[in-house]
Amino acid sequence: MSTKQSPLDKLGEALGFGSETNEWPAVRRERLVAYGLLTLYVFVVWFPIYYIFVTSIQPTSEVLSLPINFLPQQATAQNYVEIFSNRPFETYTLNSIVVATTTTVVCVVLGTLSGYTFSRYEFLGNKALLLSIVAARMIPPIALIVPFFEIMSNPPLVGGLTGSLYDTRIALILTYTFFNLPFAVWIMKNYFDGVPRSLDEQAKVDGCSRWEGFFKIVLPVAKPGIAATAILAFIFSWNEFVFALVLTSTEQAQTLPIAVSLFVADDFVDWAHLAAGGMIAALPGILFGLFFQRYIVSGLTQGAVKE
Repeated sequence: MSTKQSPLDKLGEALGFGSETNEWPAVRRERLVAYGLLTLYVFVVWFPIYYIFVTSIQPTSEVLSLPINFLPQQATAQNYVEIFSNRPFETYTLNSIVVATTTTVVCVVLGTLSGYTFSRYEFLGNKALLLSIVAARMIPPIALIVPFFEIMSNPPLVGGLTGSLYDTRIALILTYTFFNLPFAVWIMKNYFDGVPRSLDEQAKVDGCSRWEGFFKIVLPVAKPGIAATAILAFIFSWNEFVFALVLTSTEQAQTLPIAVSLFVADDFVDWAHLAAGGMIAALPGILFGLFFQRYIVSGLTQGAVKE
């Protein structure tokens, strides 16, 4: 008697999951379904990036033609050359690098020290102070645009010395630090809570002071938390658009998200140059995230082995 194979069985045999008895173990069916769902998820996530890249290497005439070309017919790098030759894109890129990198360094340093302090020291108002820092981040950023604009236009404390901070990189760095530092403190505090206090005690036994033990023993163990903090702070600062639009007006401080938006006019959208600018704006953030994500996995694995 012949047994008729289902399409799922035939696909399984083609992928090497078939068995001599023509009976599929349930685990193999589940694995195939998981592969299918993951493939669909990866396609949905990466297709917009692929389409932007394809658009960025097509001439404008090909971008505007129908039907849509998902494979470039005449690949060219002319769009990338033109956005750098016709606009100060190198200045926008430098501004993004300076603002995002400085914000990340400040948030990592202050967040790490503050997180360690909240985790290891008990003092009056410890929990209230921590909650007040985190609660400040819970306010929708859009509600703080007017206060930040007024403060940066006429700083109340140092305005007499520095003048207006409007349309400067410092204004963006201070603003992004305000929004990202609570995340950094919260992440690092929780991470240090998971680091055994016995490490601090062992450092004291070996003759280290409190801070020597922190820098030599505890801080290396906390590298995965520091990497996660750096990723969030950098990506949030790199991609931020609304405050960069309100607090800057010229290329001396405007960042890449603002530069990309300038390709959209009232009655015309320069799709080819918009896609090229979008790729330049997205690439550093993607590379930064991929690099430190691998570092996080490595750090977590080492920590598990030590435990």
